[in-house]
Amino acid sequence: MREIIERVIPSKLKWYDALYVAGRSQPVSFKNNRLYSISESESSGFGIRVNLNGKTGFSHTNSLDNISETVKRALQMSSFGDSESFNLPDNTTRSFEPYCAEIEKFNIHDEIDGAEKIIDDIKSIYPQISIDLGISSAQSEVRLINSTGVDQSYRESHYGFSISCTYIMPDGSRIETWESRSELKPVDCSELKDILIKKIENGLTVEKIESQSYPVLFPPQAFGRLIGFIASGFNGVSVWKGISPFADMKGEKIFSESFTMIDDPLIEGSPYNIPFDGEGLPVSKNFLIRDGVIETFINDLKYAERLNIKPTGNAYRGYSSLPSPSFHGIRIKPGENSFEDIISTIDKGVLAEQFIGLGQSNTITGDFSANLALAYLIENGKIKGRVKDCMISGNIIDLMKGEFTLSKDVERKGSSLLPYCLFPAVSITA
Repeated sequence: MREIIERVIPSKLKWYDALYVAGRSQPVSFKNNRLYSISESESSGFGIRVNLNGKTGFSHTNSLDNISETVKRALQMSSFGDSESFNLPDNTTRSFEPYCAEIEKFNIHDEIDGAEKIIDDIKSIYPQISIDLGISSAQSEVRLINSTGVDQSYRESHYGFSISCTYIMPDGSRIETWESRSELKPVDCSELKDILIKKIENGLTVEKIESQSYPVLFPPQAFGRLIGFIASGFNGVSVWKGISPFADMKGEKIFSESFTMIDDPLIEGSPYNIPFDGEGLPVSKNFLIRDGVIETFINDLKYAERLNIKPTGNAYRGYSSLPSPSFHGIRIKPGENSFEDIISTIDKGVLAEQFIGLGQSNTITGDFSANLALAYLIENGKIKGRVKDCMISGNIIDLMKGEFTLSKDVERKGSSLLPYCLFPAVSITA
């Protein structure tokens, strides 16, 4: 591959880097309680970035037979590219790879049998329920080479399991809920069945609440969606564009001392970990917020140069795209109390499980407003029943500046590791 590239590039080229990705996936899906599809696919591609006369060009292809033509197109595109004067790393190393050989034991028949058992177990309790379920196994190899001599590769493995349920109540209202897991290897996900059954059971009784501010407890998945508003302001792109509310606040104490947020590429068991970033830089934990103080912003080589700061190793790319800054995995420093201890302190409040319409909120300012797709009334430390037709609103930046309680219990949701969070007063409109 390197030999083909270097036969084409001109001597005056400042640098190039190229990414080759090849992978195979096996998705299985169930729709409305029945097996819907089984498939297997393979894909591969090559992308090259070149810097000629201080400007960057890019092109990609799905065929290794077209490498020479792809390099030529990238050179032609460089005259239209951004001006970039940074240099590429020359000492990329791989200390680990996010791969588990047990992914090769993925067995379609066993997975289907296990899924049907989960569906049957739920239907034995709620016969009229509609269940969608997805399982996937994926393996890929990533290879990065550049003009400074780097030639490194690693393997990835990913096992995904997701399940969603729709239960129609006698009054015509719906309880919709879902759970998922992402792992390096096939695992037993039958415990998700019990979680969903419990959520539905807690929602069979409908309780009414009045419009006012309540203590609201957010489980990790819901809390993570709100924290995403804050995290977006720590991306070097938003900082450089001036749309981040934290752009000029580095080193300032903005949040509560109880709030520490880390971008972590090494969260245990996560299939989203990577040994080096998409430009070959080493990855490491980056404290975005430490004890309430804004500490750093994530970036790639391009935005580190534009912001005149040190690159953080957060470049992500596919073979068909240029690198851009992205988070490895958000980790929130947990608290000292268990979930059970926290909920026991609530005389009257709300457990907010799932939202509808949160994406329409203002991510720049931190304002959020969404319907509560699934939420429960808490009274005297116990879940009493489901609340419906309610909207929640507030500002997550302001909430993280004030009082809140984080649990010592944490859950990995996707690439992030998050606790439960209780805010003493959040607006609920019934």
